[in-house]
Amino acid sequence: MTDTALIQQFKVDPSRGYAALLDHYTPIILRMIRRFLSDPDEVMETYTAICERLQNENFKALREFRINSELTPWLSVVVANACRDRFRKNRATSTPRSVLDQLTEREQKVFKYYYQDHIPQSEIPDIIHGQNQLTCTSVDVNQAITKIDSLLSINKRWHLLAALRANKPAVSLEDLEAVGLSPVSDMERPDNVKDDEERVTRLNLAVEELDPEDQLLILLRFDHGMRAEQIAKVMHYENHKYVYTRLRTIVNRLRRSMTPVS
Repeated sequence: MTDTALIQQFKVDPSRGYAALLDHYTPIILRMIRRFLSDPDEVMETYTAICERLQNENFKALREFRINSELTPWLSVVVANACRDRFRKNRATSTPRSVLDQLTEREQKVFKYYYQDHIPQSEIPDIIHGQNQLTCTSVDVNQAITKIDSLLSINKRWHLLAALRANKPAVSLEDLEAVGLSPVSDMERPDNVKDDEERVTRLNLAVEELDPEDQLLILLRFDHGMRAEQIAKVMHYENHKYVYTRLRTIVNRLRRSMTPVS
């Protein structure tokens, strides 16, 4: 389908036009995102945000697209705006209590200034000392950031780790309870999160080896908690049963990769 035919499709049937757009332009969109972001999770989360924007208000952006406009420059603007929003997003707003409770007072101050207030790392020691009367050096700040990043990574991957550890042939797609797992509460997590650092590292490497579409499926299911029907809509699959089948395959592949430490 040519760009002209695709744009005409937006006017006639925007949902089909959206599907055709993703079929043709997803590799291009991903390449554009990777110009701004290098972390695979960040790339996939931004791609998801772009898909959501395109679907907003019954595909309003597509329906209003001008016939004589070019798609690639327009998508470049959409991607740039999404990446800019990603940069501005406060990654700490949804940080779980289980992470914050494992930080010392000084580390919590680093968390606030670095992750929430976006203050440069080099300025944080003086701010902590001046405003909070706490001794703090650049080494303290660097160590705190390393610790916080580790805690956030482990928390992000916890449910997927729990699913991989379950001795079941398949993972629940509607709910973790379907395979005998309840959503893991903070009290059920190990007291020493370092016990899971190696597992998370191995898991992240295994996820990076998946193709981009499989990475996106894992992201939507386990990081965003989306149900199969929602995933099918975002990924524009024919039905949610395909999501069931594909996720089983992906999770079993990841489980095999994690076998030495699971």
